[in-house]
Amino acid sequence: MEKSVAGMDKKKRIQNLVKWVLVLGLLAFAFIKKKEFMLEALAEVAESPKPVIFVCFALANLYFIAEGTVISRMTHTGENTLTIPQGIACTYMCAFYRLATFGSGNGIAQVYYYSTKGIDVSRATGMSIVQYTFQKITIGIVGVASFVVLIIIGDRQVLEYTGYMIAGVIVISLICLALFLITVSKTISNIVMGIAYKLVKKGSKLYARLADAQHAIDNLQDQGRIVWHNKKVFLQVIALDVLKLACWYMIPGVYFYQDFKENLFMCLAIMAVVNMLGCVMLAPSGMGTLELMFAIFFGAIIPDDHSIAAALVVYRFFTWIVPFLFGLFPALLLNKKDKKESPIPDRIDESHQL
Repeated sequence: MEKSVAGMDKKKRIQNLVKWVLVLGLLAFAFIKKKEFMLEALAEVAESPKPVIFVCFALANLYFIAEGTVISRMTHTGENTLTIPQGIACTYMCAFYRLATFGSGNGIAQVYYYSTKGIDVSRATGMSIVQYTFQKITIGIVGVASFVVLIIIGDRQVLEYTGYMIAGVIVISLICLALFLITVSKTISNIVMGIAYKLVKKGSKLYARLADAQHAIDNLQDQGRIVWHNKKVFLQVIALDVLKLACWYMIPGVYFYQDFKENLFMCLAIMAVVNMLGCVMLAPSGMGTLELMFAIFFGAIIPDDHSIAAALVVYRFFTWIVPFLFGLFPALLLNKKDKKESPIPDRIDESHQL
């Protein structure tokens, strides 16, 4: 018995050592890859007035508090719930893995965190996708509303890019409609799966996996219908999503206000459109879509190219680097004592994570 306990303790120590080596290795890898950007960002932050930095810092972290609250509220639709502090820890940990793995580990990290709190993997995956769906829909709603505001009160130079905005509105509306139908419509999912079964040969490895896909879709729709039909949770999630997006969208306006006294609300509206278009457009020469849209739209109202570039660097610093550093702590200190045995899936579709 003593040997068995000693063996378990040794195994646990090895697992903890591996976890620390892995997480710290990812930290070092991210710093090496992003070294130039981090140094540039630190230089820009150091040169900015302290009140501006404080407000940007607060806005960036309010986003994660709101998102953590969303996670907590969504888990309350079933058994094994997460508290708000746990939801916040989860979203910071996801921010760490998002940057450390350049976006590929975000979804797996979220499902893993859920599983350590006894939430079934299939339910956790469904909640993660539904959360993303609501966020995408909110991006579309806020983007379209901001587009209308800019049409009414926008600068003439901004209105020169109305064609971009209309294209973005159409694409984001189609995406939101598709996500809505997939998460709630049994008829649509049956049609899609029916087509899939006809296109895939019987006996193939892919054909055998269609049953797993059907199971995943069923779990997704179960979670989706719970949230859509629970008016209280639905309104809370939408309100919190609007709040968290507004926090991030305010950051460029706060930065520009120090030198150009630009209207903060108009800058928020422009950033909402920039983010909406950045989610749906392809950029030339491999340039990031958000960066391209940021340069185009803020270039219409801000006369200084250096300030535009600096604002983008500051925005990325507070929305990527700061949460990445905060997320290191829950990534290292995640407590497994509440974990119920729940296998982690070999593959999770990462395309649904931002």
